[in-house]
Amino acid sequence: MAITVPGSTIWQSVIGFVGDNIAYVEPLVFALGFAESIVLVSLLVPSTILFLAIGGLHHAAGGEFLPLWLAGAAGAFLGDVVSYALGRYFRADIAGIWPFSKKPQWYVMARGFFQSWGAPGIIASKFLGMMRPFVPVVAGAAHMRWLPFLVSSAISCLIWAGAFLGPGHGLGWFVK
Repeated sequence: MAITVPGSTIWQSVIGFVGDNIAYVEPLVFALGFAESIVLVSLLVPSTILFLAIGGLHHAAGGEFLPLWLAGAAGAFLGDVVSYALGRYFRADIAGIWPFSKKPQWYVMARGFFQSWGAPGIIASKFLGMMRPFVPVVAGAAHMRWLPFLVSSAISCLIWAGAFLGPGHGLGWFVK
């Protein structure tokens, strides 16, 4: 006897749509990871929540985890690098530029966090909502050396993307 789940035809339609357009999922995840790591855009894009949903739908539609994970991590990494470069470029003026000009406590909080934790703080900041886009900017403004920043950012982006795409991808077993 088959059990009918309310809305199952809707799920099947959504999964079918994702399956038909699976080539676009990885670029979408890349773009979301990038947006989540850009200081000016991150506040508008709920990538973390979307990663959970996309992971599940991607798996249910037959997608592989590794390329999805790497796409999300690469997007976040590129966003971190752009944010870091903005911090280096606007170093002297960074506290007076939006969003820091409107919310100076964000800059003070991110600067204090970075000064306390340094490179490990780059990794931890990916999991601290408001810190995620701001710590790379502060690291750039503080003239953190490129290599330690790039290594810390790469590690944080791989862990972050895996932590939010992985559970959704695992739940995809139940959505089929």
